[in-house]
Amino acid sequence: MKVYNRADIVNFMKVDTKFLRMQGFTEAGKTLNTTTYDRRYVDEKTERSDTTGYSSEIAYAFDRIIDNKIHDRIAEIHDEELTGETVEILTVNFNKKNEAGAFEARLRTYSVIPDTDGDSTDAYTYNGTFHASGKMQIGTATVTSDEMEATFETGTTQSSSVLDNARTTSKSIKNNDIL
Repeated sequence: MKVYNRADIVNFMKVDTKFLRMQGFTEAGKTLNTTTYDRRYVDEKTERSDTTGYSSEIAYAFDRIIDNKIHDRIAEIHDEELTGETVEILTVNFNKKNEAGAFEARLRTYSVIPDTDGDSTDAYTYNGTFHASGKMQIGTATVTSDEMEATFETGTTQSSSVLDNARTTSKSIKNNDIL
């Protein structure tokens, strides 16, 4: 049995035209914020729930590193109190490599939601969340030999998977109707 190492699921942020590795982050956990349709039918003793959507977000925290383009971009949003700013984040799974040497990857645009900065006495830190702002694209990523840059090739978009799941859920609800 082999356990996934957290360091093998790596985020890259698009800066200018390149996806650069997001270094120096002390937090980068994803929350799905699942939306459900819950109900209890009068003739049943238990409640039913179906997943109807997601409002995904990535909480971030980082120690500000000098001359780091990603930190500079996020710090600019914090420091200048910019609004409506988005970033593209590519999440690469180094545990899933295909025969061509590319890795499973997911790309999504996120809104940058700043929260705090300067909370530590050891390093200057920034905290906030990246909130999903559009569909997720599923594909593959090719990374440079030093694993500091990545390119993305799209395979499918989230909407096709969601539609397939909705069709399956709809069928299962119809097939589970109580007479």
